[in-house]
Amino acid sequence: MADSSNHAIVFGASGLIGWAIIDQLLRGYPRLGSFSKITAVTNRPLNTSESLWPTDSDQPDLQLVSGIDLPVEDDIEEVATNRRMFQNVVDAHTILSPNLQFVAFTGGTRGYGIYAPGGTFTPPLAEDMVKNLPPDYAKTVVYPVYRELLSAASEGKRWTWCEVCPDAIIGFTPNGSQFSLALHWAQYLSLYAYNHGVGPFATEAATSPVEVPFPGNAAGANSLFSPVTSTTIARFMIYASLHPETCGGGHLFNVADNETPCKYGEIWPHLAKWFGLVGVGPVAEKASAPDNSMGAGELPESTSLLPPGEYVTKYRSIFYQNGRENAATKGVGAGHRQLDSVGYWLTFDRQLSVTKLRGTGFEGDKDPVQGWLSAFEMFRKAGLVF
Repeated sequence: MADSSNHAIVFGASGLIGWAIIDQLLRGYPRLGSFSKITAVTNRPLNTSESLWPTDSDQPDLQLVSGIDLPVEDDIEEVATNRRMFQNVVDAHTILSPNLQFVAFTGGTRGYGIYAPGGTFTPPLAEDMVKNLPPDYAKTVVYPVYRELLSAASEGKRWTWCEVCPDAIIGFTPNGSQFSLALHWAQYLSLYAYNHGVGPFATEAATSPVEVPFPGNAAGANSLFSPVTSTTIARFMIYASLHPETCGGGHLFNVADNETPCKYGEIWPHLAKWFGLVGVGPVAEKASAPDNSMGAGELPESTSLLPPGEYVTKYRSIFYQNGRENAATKGVGAGHRQLDSVGYWLTFDRQLSVTKLRGTGFEGDKDPVQGWLSAFEMFRKAGLVF
């Protein structure tokens, strides 16, 4: 491949993964000159001056295209809508891009059945398990459809493809994101600290350490999972596109920051500490739903503390009062209900196997906590938190 001729087209470029792909390409990953041009396709218009992407004279040319929208419907109709859109994208590139070399798309652990209460498979979740989803559940997942379309479209062609599967994605976007758990918790912790006299914006200083309980139950705090930064996902997708001989052929790759799984209960104190708080375990509820009985977006009928989403909604005006308009207007929006349910719904182990990923020669383990803290730093830089 001629380095100077590589052109990356990134759909969803203002989202968690898309933003990170553009960021890494502009930073010259994996080396300067790997790509000469980048086309960033977004739904919402994005001003490059507010994107916080790096700017340098020797980086690839960047073109922004906005106005690509995907309506949100029920699961079955969403699959049909996504199929049509994805088919159109693949067909267009097949016709208009005769030099197309690689397609990488991001799936997720929904494809392993985690949206069913209690999960579907016994972890660690390995790539071959996706073929065994229960039929009723499988029809609510679009990833098998994408595989089918790409397999048919690439047959006999010069290009190839792969699928990348993350679990919890930790990253930054300048416009907010309804899928960002890191932003959701960061805004919650930022306001919680302010309201309890912690931090430079607080009107009254706390006289003793302020504890903030984990927003979930004990099982949610102690279940195993595999977080990954959007930067790691981006770097692997770029790496895969440049190594079709080992990463192509329609292979699925789990991706995580570390082979050793994590627990939210172990990460929570580090997140709270960044805001000057003391993160502690969940509040024991007098009456709670049995573990593994809830699905995505479901919460207990009552909790001792306001869920993060409701807390941010109640106190959002504080961001306005302190000159943080971005924080008030660019949060997680409609995604807060599902993000609030994370600590109550995901009460089962769901860690990923990364054996296949390691076999590609891609980067090794990273500190999973640092990914959260790096995202927090970017949120503060963008005015999304105190």
